[in-house]
Amino acid sequence: MAFTGALPQTLRSITVTKINEHSKQRALFVKQKADILEAAATAPDVRARARTLLDGLSRLKGYPKNTLDKDDLDLDVDSSDEDSDDDEVTSPCMGQLDRADHANIRRFLFQGRYDPSISDSAVRDWITRMENDLRFLELRHEHASFYSKLITEWLSNLEDGDALPTASQTDHAVSNKADAGFESVGRPEMHEQRAQWESLVFTAATHVNEGSISSYLDNLFTKTKLSRQALKELRESFHKFGTDLATKGEWVNVEELEWVSKALMKTDLLSAEKTTILKEFMRNKEVLQEVADVLNMRLASLDSWTWGGDGIPVDMRRQLNGKYRFFMDEDLLDSLLLQYLGTTWAVQMRVLFGRFQSRAWDAGNEHASKEDIERRKYFLGKTKHSSVYCLNRFRQGMYRDKYFMSQLPGSTTEGARSYDDDSQVEKALDTKHSLLHLLITESLIHKHKGGNFTAVRSDYQWFGPSLPHATVLTVLKYFGVPETWLNFFKMFLEAPLKFLQDGRTASTQIRKRGVPLSHTLSDVFDEAVLFCMDYAVNQKTSGGILYRLHDDFWFWGAEETCERAWAAMTQYAEIMGLVFNEGKTGTVRMGASPKKDSILPPGDIRWGFLILDAEQGRFVIDQTQVDQHIKELDRQLSSCKSVFTWVQAWNAYFGRFFANNFAIPAMCFGRDHIDMAISTLSRIERVLFSKPSNKTPNSEVSVTNYLRSVIAERFDIHDLPEGFFYYPVELGGLGLLNPYIRLLAMRENIKETPQQHLRRATLHDEAAYQQAKEHFEKHGSDSHATWKGEDGEPLPFMSLEEYAPYSMLENPKLYSAYKNLIEVPGEKSVAATASFKKSQTGLRGPRGKASKSGSISATWREMTPYWRWVAELYHDEMVRTYGSLAAVNREFMPLGVIKTLKERRFRWQG
Repeated sequence: MAFTGALPQTLRSITVTKINEHSKQRALFVKQKADILEAAATAPDVRARARTLLDGLSRLKGYPKNTLDKDDLDLDVDSSDEDSDDDEVTSPCMGQLDRADHANIRRFLFQGRYDPSISDSAVRDWITRMENDLRFLELRHEHASFYSKLITEWLSNLEDGDALPTASQTDHAVSNKADAGFESVGRPEMHEQRAQWESLVFTAATHVNEGSISSYLDNLFTKTKLSRQALKELRESFHKFGTDLATKGEWVNVEELEWVSKALMKTDLLSAEKTTILKEFMRNKEVLQEVADVLNMRLASLDSWTWGGDGIPVDMRRQLNGKYRFFMDEDLLDSLLLQYLGTTWAVQMRVLFGRFQSRAWDAGNEHASKEDIERRKYFLGKTKHSSVYCLNRFRQGMYRDKYFMSQLPGSTTEGARSYDDDSQVEKALDTKHSLLHLLITESLIHKHKGGNFTAVRSDYQWFGPSLPHATVLTVLKYFGVPETWLNFFKMFLEAPLKFLQDGRTASTQIRKRGVPLSHTLSDVFDEAVLFCMDYAVNQKTSGGILYRLHDDFWFWGAEETCERAWAAMTQYAEIMGLVFNEGKTGTVRMGASPKKDSILPPGDIRWGFLILDAEQGRFVIDQTQVDQHIKELDRQLSSCKSVFTWVQAWNAYFGRFFANNFAIPAMCFGRDHIDMAISTLSRIERVLFSKPSNKTPNSEVSVTNYLRSVIAERFDIHDLPEGFFYYPVELGGLGLLNPYIRLLAMRENIKETPQQHLRRATLHDEAAYQQAKEHFEKHGSDSHATWKGEDGEPLPFMSLEEYAPYSMLENPKLYSAYKNLIEVPGEKSVAATASFKKSQTGLRGPRGKASKSGSISATWREMTPYWRWVAELYHDEMVRTYGSLAAVNREFMPLGVIKTLKERRFRWQG
């Protein structure tokens, strides 16, 4: 989707104004430089030449006049014009010689009038430095002009449909759900997926029986006295909340409308135009009050609310994984209304289901018998660590905090969540990838103990579009949602839809199945239905944990337990009218062959570009799938019309999508996983730029050499340093992402294999056993009691086999090893060299004030490990080329325009 409206013209106008202003400054600089060099060339001697150059440079840089050459000490000058004695006071991006250099050279030249130790050779060195400084200042102006051409190229292609990935969209790419386009609409797979979507959405489910669902839920939730009481309280709470909300009187005020608006903008629902309108609303309290009044009027007559117009437009958008998503584009006021209700219901539902989970869930602890507990007290004394270092308790806490009802926001301030959350990317990635870390860690522990390990993964086929409305409404009714709200929800679900792509001939059809994408109310419906599956698996497996992210679910443990879990999921799916996605369903067994009569589903376990290898016991990259995406990446990049858009696309696909779909490293993966990831990234880059259409003659195959050739052809700019491509835009770079760096920085912090973590825990456990045995044999039991065997003799100390089984409950070292294994290794920071620190001071503002930057800044401690690595790696060449870390002065660049282009929510074409 290209830019529309007045924004491109506005941005272009700002850019042109700044370019014109810089052109004037550049012309003035060229004349001043020529005058300085001419005056220096006609100077009578070398020292006069040095003074001429110094005076001219000081005027160019705007440094204060110096009084060292004056004859009278009673000078009429402002003290603020005096040179500071603080060596750190410099001017940013103004050449290699800073204010302190100028002041010192002037002092030394004055000294040389009288002191013969100031030799002509030293003066010639200063002249060379000042002439080089003039060259660096000239190069900055040239680079600013070149950079302006890059931005002009970017802007000139906006209305022609050049694709513009933004921060939000690259985050979608991270989560394997990005919009990805650039190509024109009409791919065969688009028509195939639309046909499949329509066949589901506009056809009512006929295989769902409301009575069967209610009977199933009764059997599930009323088995025990505890669950019956928890269900009773849950129903009462839902009914009271719904009744109170429907009769609230005044629902939305200006303050509440602000969080509603922010929550709505966190979804991927609004068009660029509607986002702009909503932002304008938020800037004006009076307008917000008017909007709040209208929403309150609609809420007051909620029982008669309907979708307005002759059909809600549906927009198809392509993802990086080749799938298309279908977004409704309803009226903005309806969007705000539905966001308010969705968030309000979601927050309350998370609270109520969480309360039920804490009361009726099976915790699944390894229970010791009463006799075993007494024996352990007799031999070991009171256990000091069982409550603090209980691994099962840690598992339950992590499940509750990260995975239970993970689609629902915890507060109205948080607003909205999404399986493809583009506004909380780090959190979303952490949740998804930590699931893989948990799986591998659990498998390591099972194998370390000599047991077998089985994992099952699946999701539902077209879950969102296929979810039967009868299933949703029956479940909500079962949990006590009032009839008023059931009627409203039914109206919300049965939306009249028409496709934007069909133009004026689009026909309107009523949705009869599925939930609207990117609506928080849809998350409410999904999670209410899937909550029943979570509880069913928990009950059928006596406390097993079904790790679920939306409808993507994982279960692992002993094979018998996995079979009970799968049987529960299969029964649930049949009752609710859902179908498993065979392409994402599979079972992996480590350390055992499958049983002949096993009910577990066949197939691989995959995630992103990874496949779980049973023999190796780890995730490996599916190189065939990578090859398919290399072709797609080449296709997308080939359609970019500007260098900046190319860089944005490269960052989204190569810098984030590939790297993150290899999974974030963890201690349980070891160094082998990182080595596999960086080798694959290197192969992708090599294959992509070895193609005849991309290959650059007489140069190494790399992304930067390819971009050098493009820039040389389009702008006649040559010999760009490597740092130009990777340095941030505020320093005159392109901001190209380098995914190798983060991986290598983490690799350095992995000091031992995953198996070694567990071996050390076992050795410590055995040492603790020997210590306890020696204490018992020397001092007897702390309980002062004596347990005797059948022969009447005191019992010997417990065996190691008896000591070990309850390690999940009270083993501090195993607990520590488990937590270490699931950790993401920190990024090792490179060391700050003396030469970089010297160059870094050039980024300081007037009077030594550090510049504000989220990347390479004047303060080392404020820089992330990634930017420290980038800064140190490329700084020598940057300084040799431009005289400092910055290739251009900030005031020469339209940074505001660049920021707008990068951050505004524009969608990819296709």
